[in-house]
Amino acid sequence: MSDLAGNKQERFHFLDGLRGIAALMIFFHHAFTANIVHFLDRLGMPGTGYYFQHFTQSGVDLFFVLSGVVLLRPYIRRQRQFHVIDYFKRRAKRIYPPYFFALLFAAFVVWENNAFPTWYNVSGMRTQFSWLETFKEAFIVNRDGVYYNLAWWSLGIEVVFYLIAPLVIFVFPKKYDISDLKVAGAIIVTVLLATWLQFFFTDHFAFIYSLTYDVSSVSKFVEYPLCFLMGVFLAAKDFNIKHGICFILFGLVLLGCGWYHVSYMEQEPHYYPILHSGYALIYAGVIALAFNAQSFKAFLSRPLMIWLGERSYSLFLIHFSVFYLTDNVVSHFIDGRNVYYGIWTRLIGIPLAFFAALLLFWFVEKKQARGLVTANAFWPWQMR
Repeated sequence: MSDLAGNKQERFHFLDGLRGIAALMIFFHHAFTANIVHFLDRLGMPGTGYYFQHFTQSGVDLFFVLSGVVLLRPYIRRQRQFHVIDYFKRRAKRIYPPYFFALLFAAFVVWENNAFPTWYNVSGMRTQFSWLETFKEAFIVNRDGVYYNLAWWSLGIEVVFYLIAPLVIFVFPKKYDISDLKVAGAIIVTVLLATWLQFFFTDHFAFIYSLTYDVSSVSKFVEYPLCFLMGVFLAAKDFNIKHGICFILFGLVLLGCGWYHVSYMEQEPHYYPILHSGYALIYAGVIALAFNAQSFKAFLSRPLMIWLGERSYSLFLIHFSVFYLTDNVVSHFIDGRNVYYGIWTRLIGIPLAFFAALLLFWFVEKKQARGLVTANAFWPWQMR
């Protein structure tokens, strides 16, 4: 009997497939997006580059929506009894061991890059190693915006959601109390409130959050409330295909509003709240379609998609550190960012990052995860 067929634990395998897609988007964003955006800028298409950058980065938005669905569905639907202490123990056991080993590796990479510096230390990674910084990053939630691995800013936001999830479980209404009108009203209020909060902080408390420069800290949570709200709604209520299409259409409208803001009002803050709200609705629609469209669900449930999704957390945690290490090593042999440097760093860094993620999953993450169906396959072609 195959691993997929033999696992009887309730698990939405197609959501694992979506998680794999989200991980690939973030991986692509860090490996290629900057160069593509630079190329589009040279062609005189900065607006297109701006939106392409946010699209590849929106894998983070998809992760956040999925978190609400997967984490809260059994509790909100009363399929599992909620115990606060047990909940936090399970969350810590699930996310922290892989993060701890990824942190050790990231600290080594930062130390190595500074111990053997090149021009890359000026135009690439400039983070400094210290035992104090390593200790601070061990707590995940980061307030100073300093990271050994820049991809980890979103993990702190995820942890904030984990912390408030018990409150959501206790106060969220039952499924039959959630009408379409209430969903629409909550979406509108959340978008308006998030937008107001971001400009309020920018004007009055810029040391906490600012739209005009990158504040890579947990304060960026104010950009993503609709992502988590849509995840909660999807966890609590069964939406049909029409709902999914409506979510996607209204999400595209919000993205269009963001395009108008950038292109015609000539304002380009580093992050813009409307964009994340738009992607929250789009990905909520995609998830609703995945629950209802059988062909789409079948594609996402393919063994390869599930295999990738089950390793997405390890891939997220470690790929950026591998890129740092690869970039530094190659910079010892190639003087400057040219075509050869780009080719060699990607030819080496991409497979090495995937291999490092597989090692992290195999030796650490899979021991803490539940309901895995591809745990015995180190390579995708080893699935039975």
